[in-house]
Amino acid sequence: MFLGLLNQEEKVAFLEIAHHFAWSNDNFSEQQKSVISAYCLEMQIEDIAFDKDKFNLQNTLAKFKDKEHQKIVLLETMALAMADNITQLEALHEGEKEVLSAMIKAFGLSNELAMIYADWTKAMLILTNQGKNLIKL
Repeated sequence: MFLGLLNQEEKVAFLEIAHHFAWSNDNFSEQQKSVISAYCLEMQIEDIAFDKDKFNLQNTLAKFKDKEHQKIVLLETMALAMADNITQLEALHEGEKEVLSAMIKAFGLSNELAMIYADWTKAMLILTNQGKNLIKL
């Protein structure tokens, strides 16, 4: 929803983070693949070839200097976190929790803000599903 506000380098970096997050539990689900495809469509860029052996989360997070862009990255990552019908951040896989925790810390954000972002994301996903169902009626 907000990824179009990122610059080109940040868009690629965001996709790297998204792939890293999706693989952090060793299970890149179909739902997560669908969310990443939607990210690419929104940003109007091709998906990347992700190499987990060459990826460094801290270096990639450091590419986001603007506080609003950092918040966009966290907010949009929440959609990926909730893609597998997760309703509570506590239910995430430990690897996924570690990625979110590293993002929050690197960006100097609070856990409380992350919880608010998770709640907002859940509400948006419900509305999106309702919209899809309305179209099918």
